[in-house]
Amino acid sequence: MEKERKQNILKTAEKRFSRHGFNKTTLNEIARDLRIGKTTIYHYFDTKEELFYKTIEWQIDLYIDELRAIFVNDQQSMNERLAEYFNFKTTIYLKFKLIYEILFYTMKEEVSEKEVLLVRVLFDKEIEFIKQFLPGKKDQLNETAYTIVLRSWGEMFSNKIKSATNPDKILAKDNIIRYISSFNL
Repeated sequence: MEKERKQNILKTAEKRFSRHGFNKTTLNEIARDLRIGKTTIYHYFDTKEELFYKTIEWQIDLYIDELRAIFVNDQQSMNERLAEYFNFKTTIYLKFKLIYEILFYTMKEEVSEKEVLLVRVLFDKEIEFIKQFLPGKKDQLNETAYTIVLRSWGEMFSNKIKSATNPDKILAKDNIIRYISSFNL
């Protein structure tokens, strides 16, 4: 029950923070959405800021779970799984808005130190996750995984810009597979 209640608070906070941002979201609104008292939220989180950061951490864990679903598919080759991964990234801003925004604001250098740490956590978790599925020598896996993760985020932002400026130029799955082939996996 405790874990379930905490998860419900995180889900509701995620919706509020994604829709209205940190500054325009109040704990009273989150409590009202859940039909609980604000003191119940304080039982689990000391401040709105802590709730916000825990919500991002929770979203990072959900994001890694989504990646797991892509990479455990043994019916696809590694290139096809990587293409699926890159393709998944092109829609990240729809499902994981808080992650998208923290990365966006990191590029603008408009984030707190805590948010920079969360970006590092995201990248570290993603790199470690990707390394599990890559063939090759252990000493090369860090560099390869880092490159794949970095390029995949770059493609996500690039496709977002392309969709606004020239929707016909969005990287299609077949093009992604050709692009992935350049990694020589």
